[in-house]
Amino acid sequence: MHKFYLALAVLATLTATGCSSLGLGGSSTDSTATDSSTAATGTPKVSDSEIVTAIKDSFKQDPEIAGAGLSINSNNGVVTLSGNLPNAQTYNRAISLARNVPGVRPPVRAADLKFR
Repeated sequence: MHKFYLALAVLATLTATGCSSLGLGGSSTDSTATDSSTAATGTPKVSDSEIVTAIKDSFKQDPEIAGAGLSINSNNGVVTLSGNLPNAQTYNRAISLARNVPGVRPPVRAADLKFR
């Protein structure tokens, strides 16, 4: 009977401490905890302005896209492209380049992106 009370006391102690000594979380000083600047994947959160700048930089590398004067907007990582491109291949390339920018969340909206 004495062992039963001892086991019950150990169980109550572990429950009260939240098993923090066992590495099961619950401590605000836990080195594995992520802050609000990281996404669920552990990658740093990228601002909308950083996304737009990165897309513009990648578009500058393609002469057909760079000369098109596209409008680029980002809202919580969801990108919207609008403007006119010379052909379907350039249209697809613009969407692909935008998708590959870190921080861009699917889908890349291209409803206002047209080709001549």
